[in-house]
Amino acid sequence: MSSSQTPAAPDRRRHRRKTGSDGEAGCLTVAGLPAKLVDWSFGGLGLSVEQPNRLAVNEAVELRIFDQEQESWEALNGHIRRIEADGTLGVAFDDDGENTVRVLLRLLNNRLIHIMS
Repeated sequence: MSSSQTPAAPDRRRHRRKTGSDGEAGCLTVAGLPAKLVDWSFGGLGLSVEQPNRLAVNEAVELRIFDQEQESWEALNGHIRRIEADGTLGVAFDDDGENTVRVLLRLLNNRLIHIMS
């Protein structure tokens, strides 16, 4: 490596990301805003929203996922880790325990996430 090259930054992620799927419209919200799942991991979600300017980095948010089988909403708390110019958000889960696993299973059941990707 020459002195002008910068070494690649190490990946700081604790959890490997998986891609999301289109799923059903209206199945996912963040802070009351409709959201589309971009990617996911056991540590959080990558989401796309139309009005990212209504949110702020480090803001505490509630993620709500609609369970189509039970016809009910499941809630999970998190906080905004990043906001991209294209409206993509990085939302970290505040709880990485049993509640998070239950919500990820809801996403899986609603075909918003896939195990193999």
